[in-house]
Amino acid sequence: MKHILKPQFYLRYGDDFIIITPTRAGTVELREKIVEFLKKSLGLEINRKNDIILPVRRGIHFLGVEIYSTGRRLKAKIWRRAQTRLNQRNTASYYGLVKQHYNKHLKKYNWLIYNKICA
Repeated sequence: MKHILKPQFYLRYGDDFIIITPTRAGTVELREKIVEFLKKSLGLEINRKNDIILPVRRGIHFLGVEIYSTGRRLKAKIWRRAQTRLNQRNTASYYGLVKQHYNKHLKKYNWLIYNKICA
């Protein structure tokens, strides 16, 4: 899709993707091309429940992260999950997630690691 349709901004992880265009009309036009491409070339259909067009100023929720024009943060649900499921085996994984998307809470997370793992 990226090489044929050439969207201006494109983010993909597995079978999830976001496309950002400067105008709503451009987004609608590109959506029609994508639906047609997926159906004809790959025999796939987009889930209508997840096929939405949003203004970027509202923020985009993608894979547990809220993305805004000014930055990003973990969704509250993912932050709570990182706190409750923390154990010795997954410390590094959750640490990377918190460091990348929720940096302002890194000190709090470090204390949480210390209290759960070291104490």
